[in-house]
Amino acid sequence: MSNRPSIVHLYADVGIEDEVLAAYGDVTRVGIDPKPNPFSEVVRADARTPPLKTNAFDLAGVHHPCGRWSPATENGGGDPDEWPDDLDRARQVADRLADHWILENVPNAPLRDPVVLTGDDFGKPILYARAFETTFPIEPPSGRAHFRPDFGSLAEQGTTGKQWVGEAISWRNAKGYSHEWPSRDLKRHAVPRPYLEHLLYHWLATRHGDRGRSEQTTLLAATDGGESA
Repeated sequence: MSNRPSIVHLYADVGIEDEVLAAYGDVTRVGIDPKPNPFSEVVRADARTPPLKTNAFDLAGVHHPCGRWSPATENGGGDPDEWPDDLDRARQVADRLADHWILENVPNAPLRDPVVLTGDDFGKPILYARAFETTFPIEPPSGRAHFRPDFGSLAEQGTTGKQWVGEAISWRNAKGYSHEWPSRDLKRHAVPRPYLEHLLYHWLATRHGDRGRSEQTTLLAATDGGESA
């Protein structure tokens, strides 16, 4: 039996972040239509009611659907009210399953005292702002000069109407992944590796008693946004 930390990754059909999470523990991934990957064991289930034991994990990583709060919903002609508000349920599930959690979503989501991370914080050539609610204290990154390419497939990333331009190989480099993940999921949903490593560093510090635990009771790790039905 493994002595490594156990991590559950919820709402994760593709599970791109498993590539990072697997360096920190043994990963169990839950999704409605999970695709196999070499970094996690799969449980096919609704992430809102996963068939997993209480307190079975050290860390829960959850990203419930963001369409209710994402500007992209209305900009694409959709209705935000048609998307579920599973935020409270996601907290409850994460709290039941794990000692700590990281809850990830878009910055407009009603998270509790979130930390917002962007590519600027890590010198990456993308903006990709994402917010994280955690059960442990997070220090903001020191920040680096933003690498802004003048040519190539990422040169126009972030300009109006061209947020998702570029080939998959460029996005793997921009977000810090090496596995050949599906291009659309990599561009739109994958949390960049430096964001996760920053969060996981602080989780490990808390887990080993180097940092005081926050007043909340759970940690939610970011996922790729696979939906529950």
